[in-house]
Amino acid sequence: MKTVIKGKVRLAIIGAGGISRVHADGVLAHADTIACTALCDIDGERLQARSAQFGGVPALYRDWRRMLAQGGDAFDAVAICLPHHLHAPAILDVAAAGKHILCEKPMCLSLSEADRIAAAVKRTGITYMSAHNQLFMPAVQEAKRMIEAGELGRIRWLRSQDCFQASVAGFRGTWRSKRKYQGGGELIDTGYHPTYRLLHLAGAPVVGVRGSMGRYLQEIEGEDSASVQVRFANGAIGEILTSWAYGNPYGTHQIHVVGDKAEVFGSGNELNVLPAGYSQPAVKRFSDVPTFTRQMGCFADCLRSGTRPPHSFEEGRAVLAVILAAAEDARGWQKLVAKKGLPSF
Repeated sequence: MKTVIKGKVRLAIIGAGGISRVHADGVLAHADTIACTALCDIDGERLQARSAQFGGVPALYRDWRRMLAQGGDAFDAVAICLPHHLHAPAILDVAAAGKHILCEKPMCLSLSEADRIAAAVKRTGITYMSAHNQLFMPAVQEAKRMIEAGELGRIRWLRSQDCFQASVAGFRGTWRSKRKYQGGGELIDTGYHPTYRLLHLAGAPVVGVRGSMGRYLQEIEGEDSASVQVRFANGAIGEILTSWAYGNPYGTHQIHVVGDKAEVFGSGNELNVLPAGYSQPAVKRFSDVPTFTRQMGCFADCLRSGTRPPHSFEEGRAVLAVILAAAEDARGWQKLVAKKGLPSF
């Protein structure tokens, strides 16, 4: 039985960089159920800027271990918004302190780290939520509802993608440009979103992964583009396309699911439904949803009700397993390409 928090959830945020801003927006939007009571970052300017967003935070720290040791009575849960390589150390320390966790993607960088996290969460009994914010997109939620209701029939093929041309200067020389901090390249970063969307919609275990990667634009050590093929236990075939070097190919969508009764495809707040045998889709349009705000509200609700988050460490590990398998497969292809004297990255 999970510990139920009575009253307002008190949240600490570790990492006051750019992504923490939208997490803070989510806290402020749910001020009746959650409040930020502590902030931690090694950069004093970032720390003060994020505190100012809240109108002032009671406790500010420069070291998360000191925060956990000295200020633990002031918060119930922690949102982790750190560079990728620090996720596992922070998760393990926060879990050991008995605090609930919402962690930005990816959960960690290796399956061995993922297994240590799983053991820590089970041992301490805390609630762990993977920050898979795009599962709160209206198009994704409606597609999932239709799949589970059998409205698409047996799923045969799925596609999930997220492509855009990112600024080269935005990554040059940052932690994202280095494999040891990033954990890879684009796939484990922006590509993480279409990966968890694909697995969520498929709703079946992964039984096979193939990956191809390239670097065309960004000055980083890893790939800036990836194409991944996934085979699921229910027979469905999945595809992931993601890039920092080009936009979404013309005419494509963030998600596309084909069943034997109908197919759906769409992005953001719009979902097209095309029954088998029809030539024109019906369009479902939804109100705008700030996904990070919805995610924070869900996290607070789970802690206040003692229910399992919709995406916990099991889902975080499954997504990471696909990404790592795709990267390993791509390395095999790259070795073959190099052996034949063809250009590679």
